[in-house]
Amino acid sequence: TASTWPKKWRRSDRRTRRLNTQLLEAIESHNVDEVERLLNSGANPNATCRLDLVSACHIAAINGGDSLGILAKHGAEKHRLDVLGRTPLHLAAYAGNTRQVAILLGFSEEMQKRVQSEDMSSDVEEDVKKLCPEIQAMVDVRCDDSNVSRTLPSSWKDNIDHSCLQIKGTVCWTPLHVAVSCIRRHSTRLLLAAGADPNIVDAQGRTPLDVIASAYYLDVDIKAENFAEIIKMLTKAGGTYNTMKSKELDNIATPLHTAVELENINAITELLDIGASVSCLNSEGQTPMHLCVKKRLHEPLQVLANYEYLNVDPLSAVVDVKDKDGYTVLQEAVEEAWVPGVCIALEAGADVTLKAYDGQTPVHSAADIGNIDVLLEILSVARQKGIIDCQNEDGETALFKAIVNGNTDCVYALLEEGASIKIKLSGEVSVLHKAAEYGHSEILKILLEHNEGEAMSMIDSLSARDWRGFGPIHFAVMSNSVECVELLLSKNADVRLRTTDSPYFCSTPLHLAAMKNFIDVAKFIVKFDKTTIHEVNSKGWFPLHTASHHGCRDIITLLLQKGADLSGYTDGPRKYRQTAIDMILNTLSMPTEFLSELFDSYINSNCANFHDSNCEINIDYRILIPSVCEMEQMKVIEALLKTGNRYGQRKLLVHPLVKSFLHLKWKALLPFFYVIVILYSMLVSSLTIFTMSVFFYKDTASNPPAFLSPAIWANVVYVSVVLIILQEILYMNIRSKRYFSEMETWIKFGSICLAVILPLSINLAETADWPRHIATLALLFSWIELMFLLSRFPSWGYYVLMFGKVAINILLTFVFIIVGFSLSFMIQFHTQIPFESPWAAFVKTVVMMTSEFDYQSLFDQENSRELATSLIVVRFIFLIFLILAAIVIMNLMVGVAVNDINDLAILGNIDRLCKQVQFLSTLDNLVYNRFFIFILPKRIIEGIKNKRRVVNMIILAPGKPKWKYYKALPTHLREAIFTIAQEKMKQKDNEVNMEEFKKKIDEMHTA
Repeated sequence: TASTWPKKWRRSDRRTRRLNTQLLEAIESHNVDEVERLLNSGANPNATCRLDLVSACHIAAINGGDSLGILAKHGAEKHRLDVLGRTPLHLAAYAGNTRQVAILLGFSEEMQKRVQSEDMSSDVEEDVKKLCPEIQAMVDVRCDDSNVSRTLPSSWKDNIDHSCLQIKGTVCWTPLHVAVSCIRRHSTRLLLAAGADPNIVDAQGRTPLDVIASAYYLDVDIKAENFAEIIKMLTKAGGTYNTMKSKELDNIATPLHTAVELENINAITELLDIGASVSCLNSEGQTPMHLCVKKRLHEPLQVLANYEYLNVDPLSAVVDVKDKDGYTVLQEAVEEAWVPGVCIALEAGADVTLKAYDGQTPVHSAADIGNIDVLLEILSVARQKGIIDCQNEDGETALFKAIVNGNTDCVYALLEEGASIKIKLSGEVSVLHKAAEYGHSEILKILLEHNEGEAMSMIDSLSARDWRGFGPIHFAVMSNSVECVELLLSKNADVRLRTTDSPYFCSTPLHLAAMKNFIDVAKFIVKFDKTTIHEVNSKGWFPLHTASHHGCRDIITLLLQKGADLSGYTDGPRKYRQTAIDMILNTLSMPTEFLSELFDSYINSNCANFHDSNCEINIDYRILIPSVCEMEQMKVIEALLKTGNRYGQRKLLVHPLVKSFLHLKWKALLPFFYVIVILYSMLVSSLTIFTMSVFFYKDTASNPPAFLSPAIWANVVYVSVVLIILQEILYMNIRSKRYFSEMETWIKFGSICLAVILPLSINLAETADWPRHIATLALLFSWIELMFLLSRFPSWGYYVLMFGKVAINILLTFVFIIVGFSLSFMIQFHTQIPFESPWAAFVKTVVMMTSEFDYQSLFDQENSRELATSLIVVRFIFLIFLILAAIVIMNLMVGVAVNDINDLAILGNIDRLCKQVQFLSTLDNLVYNRFFIFILPKRIIEGIKNKRRVVNMIILAPGKPKWKYYKALPTHLREAIFTIAQEKMKQKDNEVNMEEFKKKIDEMHTA
């Protein structure tokens, strides 16, 4: 073991390795004196790198110089293999070091000097040949790493801390392979003279002739001028090839490919002379001629195409050879748009009818790339062959290729040569579909006008379902091409043309534009035919529904400006039907803000100075009353209410546009509301007078005057009831379920029913008390209902709703503590007056909350004796009640009322507007009723319609207080409208200023 070696021996071993390492480095640096010194100092001439087994001879062979001769004199082993199985002879041949080759072959010094000259004489060559029997085994040794031994004598090893020269080898190459691959003319001649076999094959089956100049692909500097001479040497020596035979070794770069790469005409000619095939493919699947085309090598292609080949098929041209994709030389030249190459191929007899493996012909390729010069060259031959309408594997003709790639000149040329526009692809796709799909308006125009409008019969044809089921106009819309849409419509294409049911649900072009948010296309379609906004697809969706579903804000804005209906429903079961405003709120982000900004856009001003007499503010209500529902003007706002308040959308009711519309609508319907108020006032007043005429005079034991006769007023009550019932029947017909879900309805029913029963009950039981109870309830319900009715007035309803809101909140909050105290008092006072029952106790407790505690009577001497056992407890409960109810709760109620007054005002205002919308909607529908239309004269009906209708637009003139509509709106609404108009003008001015600023910056940048 190492621990038992003598120290002197181990020190000597390390010294030898150091010397060996220095020897390898000296050889690499061409320091011959140092090499000599190191060998004399004990360095081993067989010094070898332990990593790659590169010996001193390997390094000396590739580096040249005198080092190899010195190593040989010191007994170096000249045929040592490195880790790749290479001998020094391989490396000497790689570097073209003829003298090193001679040394390694064992030539004498005299012979080494004779073969060293580049112009080696024939005598020297003959003398070398005489040595063949002795050295042939050495010159034919092949790289073979399978026989490499990694075991080295200890004295041969170097240190591991130096780097050896890395030269990649090729398996089974002989030195001759290496020499010819690098075009080492002198080394090749010497090796051949030494008896090297030119037909030994490597692992891929290649002879030296097959690998000539292949080092070019490894970026080795080679002398291309010696290419042809090396070929001659190998051929003269009887060398053959395997790669340049048809259908032999494909996907390998042959010498012919290399000669083309080097543009070496002599080498190309030599290879063709020895029968090299032009159909062999390199690693990229190209033949030598395809390679010429790829690199645009005119002269090499001319030579290859026009060479007089032997043993070729007389019926096919040489240039018809195909690459890996089945492309001929002509088709490759067309793909590269190389006109000279096309001309050479055609002159050589290329067949323009041949197809590639994908069915493409040269005509397809020419139309695809769009080079008109190339196409015209091809068409000059194709015209005679009749292949202009040939289809590839996808069914495409050359015309389809030109259309898809937008090659207008090519399309025109193909049509002039007779290309058919009637051919369709699978799925019934026509040339018009393709032109529109890719948005090529010029091509589409050429197709539509060709041959006196031959294609007009296909202008509305639909493709198959699996091709989207589109017509040309649908494809044009989906490509967002306004020009194509405009052209098709100018040629009488159907603007309402529907797709197939699947996958686009019989959509019109406007539906598709709405789905993709193509605003320019949508603008043009709507401008062409505004009524398309009212078309529905198979799902019952208007374009507005489609835009809303896909969140396309620009299209939503456009369609609403053109009269689309926010309240329009989709088709389907009632449960699943949706309005457009439903979709907007559930699809868009921040929908309430979007709608608010949208409403703002309908208030516009022509100037920022409102004191200017010419200043006008336009208020456009068409978004709220679209033309399709002109007779149902409340429909849009009612649809807004039905969406709920999940996104705070009820705040939109206080928007000046909506609020001013409701105000104008209220004023328009006010006369009809007065009729309803008069009818109900008639009932309330007649019921009140009837009750007073019966009970007041009965209780006072006096006779009523004649005009207060109960019989007269009972009849008036019944007449009022009949009129109100007729009105309510119309109400029920209009409002259906919602009518019965309101408390006001049941109060009204109660008052009507009790009013009907009251006169009868008095006649049937004049002395009984229950008619008095009926009268009490009838009066109470009727006056409450009158209050509800009068709360419809904007100025009153706000307070009524606030009162109701506060009352409900307080009752729901504090009723529990009132019930608790009332029951406690009833128990402690032994169910005595005034706490004789739960109801009496509850009423008394509520009365006590108004500060009427009646402490003296509750705790007088008599009650104190009865409560003697629990007097302390009772007084303690009373004290708690006093603190909680009389002090805390009352002060809390006042505090809440004061602190929340603003919130309550806002909520009360919104609730009032909600009630107003519901009422106006009902009243609007009530006035516009089929029954009235049927029974009333036409002139009266028209008058009613005009009276109840709000105009689409009003104009305010702030500088003209006497303007027609100036007093139509209250001051607070006018101010709110002016504020929005002013903000919009400021925003517009800022945008203009910003544009001017950008323009100036651009001018400064370009100056």
